[in-house]
Amino acid sequence: MRRLVVLLLLDLGAAWAQIAAPLERFSPGPLPEGARVQTEARSGRLYAVRYEGPVNASLMGRILASATGVPGHAQGFVAWYGKNQVLLRQGPVELNVEGAFLLKLAVGAWAEMEVRPLLTEEALFGEDRHVLGEKGVVVRVFSDFQCPYCQRLAQEVLPALKAMAREGRLRLAYRHFPLYEIHPEAVPAAMASECAAAQGAFWAYHDLLMAGSGWDYPALARRLGLDPKAFQACLEDPASRAPVEADRALAERLGLPGTPSVFVGPFRLPNPFDLERYRDYLALAEAL
Repeated sequence: MRRLVVLLLLDLGAAWAQIAAPLERFSPGPLPEGARVQTEARSGRLYAVRYEGPVNASLMGRILASATGVPGHAQGFVAWYGKNQVLLRQGPVELNVEGAFLLKLAVGAWAEMEVRPLLTEEALFGEDRHVLGEKGVVVRVFSDFQCPYCQRLAQEVLPALKAMAREGRLRLAYRHFPLYEIHPEAVPAAMASECAAAQGAFWAYHDLLMAGSGWDYPALARRLGLDPKAFQACLEDPASRAPVEADRALAERLGLPGTPSVFVGPFRLPNPFDLERYRDYLALAEAL
């Protein structure tokens, strides 16, 4: 019987060849006698890696890191393996690696391991409301207007994604994930963006907030030429909070650890700041 365990290794350092990258880039490195590594591809891109061979935590950690593209996963796996011998003796396990990968592991006299991306069913996301683009894979950004890393993403990565959306290569969707426990303006800013959306100006208002333009929401609305009375009435309407809370509840159901978190189609992106990985995962999503 397989059991699902959440494995948090948390290291977004420099990437190696990895899932979603062209298959020819993948190399498991040297293997001991009797060991075998097999790969599965979709449209020429790495989709899954399977290992059969001697029980060797260091080797398995290295193969895991080669598959995910996160070097720190090697050491993280070794540490986890050393602490979970009792669990492993009970039978095969399935590990959710940071919400992005599924690791299947069975250890006895021989080890069997498989790494593949986790798939999130489209129906779980519900309706996308703030969308740029009319066709292509949906890239969903779960974000917080007061989060400095989200602001960095909006300034460094989203311009390229917006251009791709305009070219018809993807659809870009925004989802609220306000971390109000540490960001007091997260919910008010999200509500203000909903009020801007009611006047057809969500993305323009989003860009002002993410540029660090301050928290005077009516003043930002005036900069965009929005109807000030309608905007103020919307801000004061408790119903404006409902879509914000709904998005946050979805983020929690998905088990997202923080912001920004990005999905490319059904795949959670391991590193949302690496633009090349968007292209890799877009190609993989299109191949499904």
